[in-house]
Amino acid sequence: MALTELQCSRAKPDSKEQLLSDGNGLNLLIRVKGTKTWVYQFRLNGSKYKLNYGNYPAIGLADARKLHAFAKQMLALGQHPAELLENDEARRMILAGHSRSEIEAVQYQAALASQQAARMTFSQAAQRYKEEWVDHNWKSPDKGFAPVRLHLEPKIGNLALDDIDAPLLRELLYDLRERRGVQASLSTHGWATRVFGYALEHNWCNHNPAQQIKAMRIGQRGKRTRWLTVPEIRRYLAALYQVDCYRGYKLALHLLLMLALRKNELVGANWREFDLPAGEWLIPKERMKGKKEHRVFLPRQAIAILQELQRLGDNSPWVMPMPTDRRRAMNGNNLNGAHAAAINAAKIEDYVIHDHRHTASTLLREMGNLPEVVEAALSHAIPGIAGVYAHAQYKEQRLAMLQSWADFLDKTMNEQTVIQATFRKLA
Repeated sequence: MALTELQCSRAKPDSKEQLLSDGNGLNLLIRVKGTKTWVYQFRLNGSKYKLNYGNYPAIGLADARKLHAFAKQMLALGQHPAELLENDEARRMILAGHSRSEIEAVQYQAALASQQAARMTFSQAAQRYKEEWVDHNWKSPDKGFAPVRLHLEPKIGNLALDDIDAPLLRELLYDLRERRGVQASLSTHGWATRVFGYALEHNWCNHNPAQQIKAMRIGQRGKRTRWLTVPEIRRYLAALYQVDCYRGYKLALHLLLMLALRKNELVGANWREFDLPAGEWLIPKERMKGKKEHRVFLPRQAIAILQELQRLGDNSPWVMPMPTDRRRAMNGNNLNGAHAAAINAAKIEDYVIHDHRHTASTLLREMGNLPEVVEAALSHAIPGIAGVYAHAQYKEQRLAMLQSWADFLDKTMNEQTVIQATFRKLA
């Protein structure tokens, strides 16, 4: 006799497994631990099989009968029912009352889509990678993704991922090295590795050709050497004070160029580190890259900027507080937007905030300052015995050097027109 819903719900486990029959091969298996599972044992092409429709009560009696009826239809056609019943979408359609032909049509479309996905192009994979990972995890996703957009997509964007092999990619990278240099080629190689790696992880391709190309074969990654010429300094500072942004950002960027500091050394500064009447700033070792405290001797212009930042901070303990919460120090990335706007307005290319240190180092040497004095001001390690006494030995020289550098920046900004009209004026 056929089972009832009441029988299924009241069935209790025993010391051994029980099998309650609903007829036509459908059974409810009750295990010793109490789990109830719908099962069907059958033969196909001379072999025995056991099909599991799911557990009761998640799969009720009526749904189990629907799945079983469909399985019998497939067996009558000589097909193994697990081909569809183990597919979640097919099971949903069976339980919703769809016919076998409707279900098979949907499965065909899914298989076709899977085949198309297997032929995903590089541009499609790159866009998915950017939207799903880069945009959420990179500080400047559009800027960082530029090598893909500029160098990879124009050449291989329309090619299916599995049609791109190592020789093709190697030729692209070597050609880029000849045209744009080693750094551009290495950066592009890194992005190709990431895109293919993400595609491989998601089964969009079967190999990562970029991993077969050794970065050392392209060249050695060198240190940045970008610095501003005097005309570029004039354009940068003029544009900086004219861009539409929080004045504190402008002052901070000017101060970074004036003192040749690292960005995080300034944005993490607390007013306790300063002795403005004495014109000194002692950065504790915990905040220094080399884990050694660094004393900065402040020119007059730097003191004026700091005093204005103190007023803008409205009694905050931080030199660069968060605009929305003055109890917290600002994140250094907040300066990136103002810097980007300034270099765009000044038509300056490939120049980042950290390059302020290169600019100061280069021009201070060209002005005739001793290399040891420049290196001490930049908190670089000085080899030999000179390094041991650098901070004490070069105090007067460093202050004189930074004062002359600050004066030079003032004069460079168009005979002090910008500094008087904009810098001296409170925001």
